[in-house]
Amino acid sequence: MAMNEKSFDSAFLARLAQAMGTIKQEAVETNDPAPLQAEDYDAIYAAYEESGGDSAVAKQRLGSAREQCDQALGRILQYIADQYGVGPVEKLDKRDLADIARDAFDATENWLDDVEMHACRVTLHSPLQLLLEAHCRLNEALLALHDEVLWPIARRISRHE
Repeated sequence: MAMNEKSFDSAFLARLAQAMGTIKQEAVETNDPAPLQAEDYDAIYAAYEESGGDSAVAKQRLGSAREQCDQALGRILQYIADQYGVGPVEKLDKRDLADIARDAFDATENWLDDVEMHACRVTLHSPLQLLLEAHCRLNEALLALHDEVLWPIARRISRHE
C-alpha cells in the first residue's frame, strides 16, 4: 500500500489527537487565544441552527474535513517512524508516539513557515514533502470550512455576551 493511501483507525487517531493536543499546549504562546471548549461548540452549533443552518450537516462536513487532515498527519507520522525504523505508528507506546508526533508537529510547522509563508514555490521531490503539502492543503480546507461555518456564528455570539 502506498504511503498516501494508508488509513488509520479511530482508536489510533484518538491517541494521536491526545498526543498532538499535549504538544500544541507546549507550543502555546502567551498571546495565543484560548482554544474553544466543547460547550463553546455546542453554543455555536445551536446558534447555527437558529440562523437557519443544519448543524448536523455542518458537524458532518467539519468531522469529515478533520478526519482527512488527521489521516494526512498520521501518514506523516508513519513516514517519520519508517525513517527511524520503529515500525507501524499504531503499535507505538505512548512515549514513542509522543516523540514521533513532536517531530511531525515540528515538520508541519516548519513547512508552513518555510514554504507557505514565502512567495516562492518549492518543487516537491521527497515523499515527506508530498505528505506535508497534502496535509497543508487539507488543513487549509478545514480552516476555510471553520471560517465559513463556525466563526461568523461565534463572532455573533461573542458580541451578544
